[in-house]
Amino acid sequence: MVIWLYYGHMIRAVSNPFRRPDPVAWDAVAAAPFAAEDIRKVHRSLPEYAPTPLVRLPALADCLGVGQVLVKDEAHRFGLKAFKALGASYAVYRWFAEREEVPPPERFYREFRPGGHATLCTATDGNHGRGVAWVAEKLGLRAEVFMPKGTVPARVESIRSHGAEVHVIDGDYDDAVIRCAEQAKRHGWQIISDTSWPGYEQIPRWIQAGYVSMFEEIQEQYEGVIDVAFIPGGVGALAATAAWWFSRPGYESVKLVSVEPVSAACLLESVENGGEPRKAQGALDSVMAGLNCGVPSPVAWPLIRDRFDVFMVIEDSAALEAMRWYYRQRGDDPRIVSGESGAATLGGLMTLCGEDQFNAARELLGVDCHATVLLLSTEGATDPEHWERVVK
Repeated sequence: MVIWLYYGHMIRAVSNPFRRPDPVAWDAVAAAPFAAEDIRKVHRSLPEYAPTPLVRLPALADCLGVGQVLVKDEAHRFGLKAFKALGASYAVYRWFAEREEVPPPERFYREFRPGGHATLCTATDGNHGRGVAWVAEKLGLRAEVFMPKGTVPARVESIRSHGAEVHVIDGDYDDAVIRCAEQAKRHGWQIISDTSWPGYEQIPRWIQAGYVSMFEEIQEQYEGVIDVAFIPGGVGALAATAAWWFSRPGYESVKLVSVEPVSAACLLESVENGGEPRKAQGALDSVMAGLNCGVPSPVAWPLIRDRFDVFMVIEDSAALEAMRWYYRQRGDDPRIVSGESGAATLGGLMTLCGEDQFNAARELLGVDCHATVLLLSTEGATDPEHWERVVK
């Protein structure tokens, strides 16, 4: 049964009754891509590759009453303001490597120029689509990107800047996924999607595996113990990577918290639905655009269900306040530029620490004055005009 830690207004936190008490013994098919030895080599073949900062925020930690706050700042990834190209670049490499002779992974993006006229396509709320378009541009390929109605012009133009054709459809993200699949079948395009469906599973697994580089960087940048990690939700691709990574020997004690918008809580609602994937009941209209996803990715969900400890949903106001907290420096803390989806994890931590009704959740997670908390800030100012209005 689901244990309600707090339910009130619209925010809530739910402990996971499906959390396995022992280190997760993953299904071999699900686990194999994460353990590949070529992931980081592929990323290092990109001239723009450099580890993104892991930032320590002691003044913020004092304000929130926790021991230490670490923020993985993905605003600096490849100059694209978001982490998503880690997954897209690795998946495209694997797709080509399965079909033809390619350079070794450590030289792939420096040397490989595919023949033919392949077209890559995807559906996106913004960041993943830009990652796919960027990879296609590097390889001299066409890209077709499908986006939901209401996508802000800045995110559309950032994708077009890489030569992609953008189609803004009359529907939400899930409708864009369907339209993308229909058009790919009609035109013979190759889908590079971070969500999966029956018959389309391998590439989403490669995308999830591509995110391992982020966690390897964190391991290199911080040798201490992480007690709690806050991970953004969405379709669950990044959360699945976190689930696998923190099930490795030595990391099993790390508590994992998923953070989603109230209006796009497909992971939390799936826990409430007996652990089976469920379409979110909300309108998918949060300001956290990158998390406006209605259905968990089927290849991601089992890993998340087995490993995460708590599922949270937060209001848009929490994410906006977190953007301001990051930017308005406290003490000697460095300034962080974090977008709406990027700031969601801090919004979750602030909500958890700021409401007496979450005492049980804090106790379960061990969020106290001794805890080291990891936050993933997955994007920078991907909508610059809105970011300026929020933080200044």
